[in-house]
Amino acid sequence: MKKVGYYNKLQRHGYVFILPTLLFFSIFLIIPMFNAFQLSLFKWNLVGPKIYVGLENFIRLFKNERFWNSYLVTLHFTFLTVIIITFISFWMALALTSKLLRFKNVLQSMIFLPVVLMMVPVAVVWQFMFQTTGLLSVIFLNVFRFNIPWLTSTKITPYAMILVYVWKYTGFYMVMFIAGLLGIPEVYYESATLDGAGFWARLIHITIPQLKNTLILVLVSCIIFTFGTFPLQYVMTEGGPSRSTEVLALLIYKEAFMYIKFGYSAAISVVFFLTLLIFSVIQLRIFKSGTT
Repeated sequence: MKKVGYYNKLQRHGYVFILPTLLFFSIFLIIPMFNAFQLSLFKWNLVGPKIYVGLENFIRLFKNERFWNSYLVTLHFTFLTVIIITFISFWMALALTSKLLRFKNVLQSMIFLPVVLMMVPVAVVWQFMFQTTGLLSVIFLNVFRFNIPWLTSTKITPYAMILVYVWKYTGFYMVMFIAGLLGIPEVYYESATLDGAGFWARLIHITIPQLKNTLILVLVSCIIFTFGTFPLQYVMTEGGPSRSTEVLALLIYKEAFMYIKFGYSAAISVVFFLTLLIFSVIQLRIFKSGTT
């Protein structure tokens, strides 16, 4: 009984320690989130009174081709980016945890460096590089004898956004994979080697199964963060050309602060939130099934 009372007292003290963080999240995240849900039921231009319209904003939303275009653009950007980042970061992590590679700390720091840079200056620099007289355009023109319309083609520009995003964030997920790889007991590999298992056999039967939780964490976190991208498209293209890079977060911004439709913008943000909530539920279910 004394031990139970001690743990209950310790738990109450724990609530005191998390109280500042809880207040911070309540003021800046939870309360605004509920306000967005409430605002989605109104028509409001920030100046006049709020007009209750019920589900009219959502009805307009699902009938709007521009919304569906942004939604599909976001899904396309997220799907390809997550696949590329996961693939590259996994093999980079394997290389950097290999005993055969030298100067691993230097290489790891160089690959991780773009992660600590702010997205806005990164986007500005890449925008200059993508211009007709930019570095990449000049290289392709002199080496391959053709110029790529990086930021003016509806077919190429979305992939230019993916290129920049992958360059910036691959190092972050590489570190996550490295942490997972270092947690695999070395004795597994030693036993497999003694049994005659080669690289691919060890990879398929030891490395990948042992990285299950890390892989799930990488996939789901990458999906959530990529789905919510905003500054890259805003700085480099503002959603162009022809809305080929207008992701949902950018559409929410435009509807609210350019067209002064705060209720309609809030409705888009609700759909945005529900989509990310689905990803989060999937993550929790997969983790739960993996631990049982």
